[in-house]
Amino acid sequence: MKADQLSQTAAFLAIKFYGLSRFDTFRSLFDDSVVSFYEHLVQTLPAPLRYYHFWLKFGWVRRLYIWSEELLLPGDLLHVIARKWYIQRMVKKCIADGYEQLIVLGAGFDHLAYHYCQQGMYCIECDVPYMAKRKRAFFQQFYPNSRHPLIIETYLPENQLIDVLGSQPNLDPNKKTIIVAEGFFDYLNTRTVKHTLQQLKQHFLNNPILISTHFALNELSPFQRRVFQSSVQLVGEELQLNKSMDEFEDLLSETNYKVLEHFDSQQIKETLHTHTDTNPPMLNGFHIVLAT
Repeated sequence: MKADQLSQTAAFLAIKFYGLSRFDTFRSLFDDSVVSFYEHLVQTLPAPLRYYHFWLKFGWVRRLYIWSEELLLPGDLLHVIARKWYIQRMVKKCIADGYEQLIVLGAGFDHLAYHYCQQGMYCIECDVPYMAKRKRAFFQQFYPNSRHPLIIETYLPENQLIDVLGSQPNLDPNKKTIIVAEGFFDYLNTRTVKHTLQQLKQHFLNNPILISTHFALNELSPFQRRVFQSSVQLVGEELQLNKSMDEFEDLLSETNYKVLEHFDSQQIKETLHTHTDTNPPMLNGFHIVLAT
């Protein structure tokens, strides 16, 4: 993705979350403040994306949208809700274990940093310049009197993450830190991913905890793989880290990360099912890992 463009994939993640959270089953998984965050956010998207804010209020439109999305990639919508819910639960547990700082890489339109900033945690978002500017404007429009996370304009690999983090006087490398990389590494090449992981280890003296998603395209059918890759390319973005889950774990190991927890699509689906009493399909190939 270019430094001066809107991330359409991030925008559609927000739109899908907004639409699905209008169903009580999924809305109940999140605080009202999180639901309203995405409702406000979709209103700020450029046309025609912001029109979803109006149309997804209607049940028949939501049903039509779900049908069209699930036609080609069954389970893609559920993975949006699942990833947000799972990652927020993991961050909450880390905080209970004494972690004091949160950094969200490639934050896009995510709510995490703002959500935990309200609880007094020191939070940073790193994103490309265009997205960083949009996020700041969003906070000023809807949350002018609230605490805001620090938003840093970062464009990898042109910028070195270790230099970016090192220039922040309030970021303490000695404190226990959570790094969230939701849908971040998938859009970088292997060399940049490896370098970024190494720099995070180098900067933080107290081993940070990494919460990362990974999409293993090899677990999709050939048709689904083409649909998924084409949909990303259609909006001017590209999936570059085309690795199996085993290969991604090897990459983490090479950069001195030890995987403590690993949740695959089936595990995530089963856990979500127990909390919502629903059993919709979950797209294969989606993984969440916690490593240190």
